[in-house]
Amino acid sequence: MKTWALPLLLTYALGLFLHGLFYQILGSTAIFWVGDIYWVGTGISLFGLAQTLEDQKKGRFIPVYFVGGILRMLLGLGAVILPLAMREDPDFNAKALQFVGAYIFVLIAESALAIFWIKKQ
Repeated sequence: MKTWALPLLLTYALGLFLHGLFYQILGSTAIFWVGDIYWVGTGISLFGLAQTLEDQKKGRFIPVYFVGGILRMLLGLGAVILPLAMREDPDFNAKALQFVGAYIFVLIAESALAIFWIKKQ
């Protein structure tokens, strides 16, 4: 297993646990897991792609991770937030905030892991 994979999976597991814990405590009836699944799937893919390209030629990790992160954010807005807005979901604000909260958590955790991985190289 790659050196970044286990910490990344543990980070996602912590995020999913915290998300479930918050909604259990708040007594919410619906948990918005679509955003969590999206962040986990695209995060593993982005890290894997950036690391593979870094192995082929040094110096590619940061640009690939940066551009991929921006595309990931825009695709997330289009795939998750836009459909919620178009169908005029009554819980749109709560679901959008969940998505943004998950994004902030994942962004901070992945950035810290990426910095650690780059420094280790």
